Amino acid sequence: MPKYKGVYPDGDAYMATASRGSGANRVQWKQRGFATAAEAAVARSDILATMAEGSFVPSSDLTLARYLTEWLDGLAVAGLRPSTIASYRRVVNKWHIPHLGPIRLQDLNAHAIDALYATMAATVKLRTVRFAHSVLRKALQDAVRKKLRRTNPADDASPPKVSSTRAPERTVWTPAQLRAFLAEQTDSYYFPVWHLAGFTGMRRAELCGLTWDAVDLDGAALYVHRTLTTVEGVPTWGDVKTGRSRRRIALDPGTVAMLRRHRAAQAKQRLMFGAGWTDSGCVFTGPTGAPLHPDSVGQAFERVAVAKAGRPRLTLHGLRHSHCTHLLVAGVDVKTVSERMGHASVAFTLDTYGHVMPGSQEAAAAAVAALVAG
Repeated sequence: MPKYKGVYPDGDAYMATASRGSGANRVQWKQRGFATAAEAAVARSDILATMAEGSFVPSSDLTLARYLTEWLDGLAVAGLRPSTIASYRRVVNKWHIPHLGPIRLQDLNAHAIDALYATMAATVKLRTVRFAHSVLRKALQDAVRKKLRRTNPADDASPPKVSSTRAPERTVWTPAQLRAFLAEQTDSYYFPVWHLAGFTGMRRAELCGLTWDAVDLDGAALYVHRTLTTVEGVPTWGDVKTGRSRRRIALDPGTVAMLRRHRAAQAKQRLMFGAGWTDSGCVFTGPTGAPLHPDSVGQAFERVAVAKAGRPRLTLHGLRHSHCTHLLVAGVDVKTVSERMGHASVAFTLDTYGHVMPGSQEAAAAAVAALVAG
């Protein structure tokens, strides 16, 4: 007769068993390897409690590698953007699976996760480690929701703090530097792209995905609602980044005039190629009408946006940062800036660009003094 109910000698150790329910609703548990009968009894008591509250997770040999692979495959069904899934897949295949993959999903713990983060931190930027943590935490949270695990060990891990992973201060061009650059590029095939990027702050994917039916030259505005991104090297159409990225952008007269000239030039090109023209409907195309490859656009910009006469080297995304900075320095209210840029929130705009807003502290001090003085 066992000293503890459901606990039995098992060679030099002890085994515990538990069950609850009946028929199709019956759940069972068995575990070997306990050093003492009392240890086995405590574990059994804990399992019975989870069975009673409905949080019991049956034992499984599912490895983290297999789980993550299946999880990634299911993200498309969940509606995530292809580019987002691709970024998740890259970090999972490079870090999570090679270092943690053989571990059973149910055996993964915070100690093993922290060991991975330490390995990563020795070779990559802390922002990459933080991103790896975010992906793993999301995947494990889904495992908890699907009752494949009771808890999420990533919640107990120690990734780099957000404050240590902030991007360095962004390099931007002054209005004069942007004006000089555009003057140099007037005859470039890509000039219309550079101009629109500099005067609207649109993302590369938004520029490449812009179609003429989303441009209202008479109304001096365009509408951002589609993107053309690169997924594993392949141009891929998709929706905008977030709900707030779907937006109307007002255009200045100079940009409207530039787009009218560009549209006329494109019409002549279409006539020249005739049946060989690809009617993509895109504002910016290759010589035969096909959409521009996003990677080619970025590379073309970096070839010409070199450091020159005090002007720093810039990436295409740097034109977006420059435009946002120009707006804030010009005194445009932050809510309007946030809407024009398609930021996730006004808070993001303030957090990212608040340091460039002129006279904020001085204006605040003067306003309080006037209020108190009456």
